[in-house]
Amino acid sequence: MNMQLKPLWLSLFIAANAFALHANAAEENVQYKDPPRWRVEDRTPQARFQTMKKENTNAYAQAVNDCRALRGRAAGDCRKEARMNFDRDMQRAREMTSRR
Repeated sequence: MNMQLKPLWLSLFIAANAFALHANAAEENVQYKDPPRWRVEDRTPQARFQTMKKENTNAYAQAVNDCRALRGRAAGDCRKEARMNFDRDMQRAREMTSRR
């Protein structure tokens, strides 16, 4: 009988820990606010372009990182698409900042 109770207790223990981890993950620390530099407006076209460039570069890096999970031709196609998206986004950033 002792052997039959062990799986039950083990499953209850795992379920309780999973609930506790989920409860802790849902908490948010609002003690720290956004840094002041995040609220500084880009007033010049050059500043707007630099912000867009930074965002596009980070998006490209994330896309390339996601491509690492793929293998073979799929990985090459993924990197090629990521590069095309980056080039397109940079062209849009140039157009948006040169108009003003």
